[in-house]
Amino acid sequence: MTPQRFSRVFLFLAASLLALTACSAPLPPVIVATQTQIAPPASNGETDALPPAVEYNLGDATIVQERFPEDSRFRNMPVRLNGLIGVPSRGDGPFPVVVILHGTHPGCPLDDMGVDRWPCDPDVEQRNYSGFAYLVSALADAGYVVLAPNINAENTFGFGEPVAGERLEQLIGLHLLGLAEAAAGGDNRFGDDVRLAGRADLSRLALIGHSRGGDASFALANDPDVLSGSLGYGPVDGVLQVAAAAASVDPWTSISAPLATILAGCDGDVVDQVGQAYFEGPRLAPDQTAWAASVWLDRANHNAFNTILPGDMAVQRDRPDCEPLLDGKAQRAWLVDYATDFLTTLFADDPVAIGHAKERLGIDVTTAAPDALYGQPARVAFLAPAADRQTVMIPADADELQTNRLGGAVTADNLTSDFCPKGFYSAQTLPGSEPCRRNYVTVPGQPAHAVVSWQTPGAALRFALPEGVGDLSAFSTVSLRAAVDPASPLNPAGQPQAISVQITDSAGNSAAVHTRPDEPALGFPPGLMQDSSVTETGFFTGRVPLTTIRFPLSSFAGVDLSDIAEVALLFDQTSSGALFVSDIEWVRP
Repeated sequence: MTPQRFSRVFLFLAASLLALTACSAPLPPVIVATQTQIAPPASNGETDALPPAVEYNLGDATIVQERFPEDSRFRNMPVRLNGLIGVPSRGDGPFPVVVILHGTHPGCPLDDMGVDRWPCDPDVEQRNYSGFAYLVSALADAGYVVLAPNINAENTFGFGEPVAGERLEQLIGLHLLGLAEAAAGGDNRFGDDVRLAGRADLSRLALIGHSRGGDASFALANDPDVLSGSLGYGPVDGVLQVAAAAASVDPWTSISAPLATILAGCDGDVVDQVGQAYFEGPRLAPDQTAWAASVWLDRANHNAFNTILPGDMAVQRDRPDCEPLLDGKAQRAWLVDYATDFLTTLFADDPVAIGHAKERLGIDVTTAAPDALYGQPARVAFLAPAADRQTVMIPADADELQTNRLGGAVTADNLTSDFCPKGFYSAQTLPGSEPCRRNYVTVPGQPAHAVVSWQTPGAALRFALPEGVGDLSAFSTVSLRAAVDPASPLNPAGQPQAISVQITDSAGNSAAVHTRPDEPALGFPPGLMQDSSVTETGFFTGRVPLTTIRFPLSSFAGVDLSDIAEVALLFDQTSSGALFVSDIEWVRP
């Protein structure tokens, strides 16, 4: 946003806010500060002891769509500033602020052309934000001021073609300006029963976004005006995406804040789990400094995170891992636990509490990669902060299969290694990419990675470390990501794989550590191989997420960790196999 545009928009938002507060100004035909208390339904597992999610209404306002000329009916867009708020029932604060962004589900009724014409009567507008009342209450109980604003205006196509993020920035600004005024002791239009004076700290802000709200949260966190704090809020301290879509922004970019992406394993809306690209983008970005994580939640679907939505649009057929789906109540309880721990890592003052939260999230690099989180089958991928990792291979290009990122040679013993660029392609569109199997094996996010294949025991992929870069003594763990290629005949159907990591110091001393027998990343992916007239082997119905494997450096006995000459992946546990492999690095807490 240019300085001129920012000044005009900010003044416009401030004027809109003043118009809502002025005693002499006529109020819009919406009751201000409606205080309907939305108690989470008992079926969601929450109790009446939690702070209530209170429905508020700050009235009507107008936002500007600058792409339209002054005389266009689409220039000034009417919006309704309503939503849910939850505040802690204990303590005086000030508390961090969490904003929950719902997804794109028609707010206004669809017309004969399938368009949700905007605006519509509030009696018929779908209250998509209300489906997160359970999360508002739970996070308020955990010590946050939580807003779940109505952003139907951001998502509608019924009031001209939107410019990505333009509406959202203004909408969120109006809601947060109202919160800032109440927190400063001014007019509290959220209601007399919502105690806010001195209790909300907008300089500590986190975003949670579901579906297209996940896409929007990433965009908002990267907005230059939000990053600078010039809007009166921000920068954003962390972003949690829930079954995110990738529609209005390029996910293949960096983000300055910690990022966690939840992938619903049986998503019937974002069926290819493209939200994983928000993890893969920061991983490849040279300026990424904050940590990032993704979690694959087995049997979860898309819509059950929001209580007012029906079942997913698509039914996951031929997916044995989706029968049955995770119970909706359990899925929402899982999100509450994950979100609470994610926010703890951002805002807690107690290092012990942060450490325990990271362990429960599966991102404590000193512990083995989990196969479950909060009592549900789940796997993680983790990118440590830049200051706490040293990468030997990502890979970002094919050259990394010859020379690693630290400048040493890469040697393939009795195996074949192939590079797969990011994105979707076939062998016809990208000759030589047959081992990548992109057109019939879905690797969520379609990241850049290597394919390593072997047909005899004893194969190895060796990474030489030049003199001066082999000091691993400051690190705790060797970490990599991997997945079994379910379409390769080198992998016995239904059988897991196993590998070893070997470290050799400059004196020639070596030590090897094997993966666990039940290593989550190396299990054979559930799914069926369907016949296809397009490909030789058919189409695999399941999903193959790349997830993390960790080897504690303390387990490599007898080697000098301060002077390592080589790190190698040994394919010595099975007679043959084919793995997707990426992100070989050493990390520390």
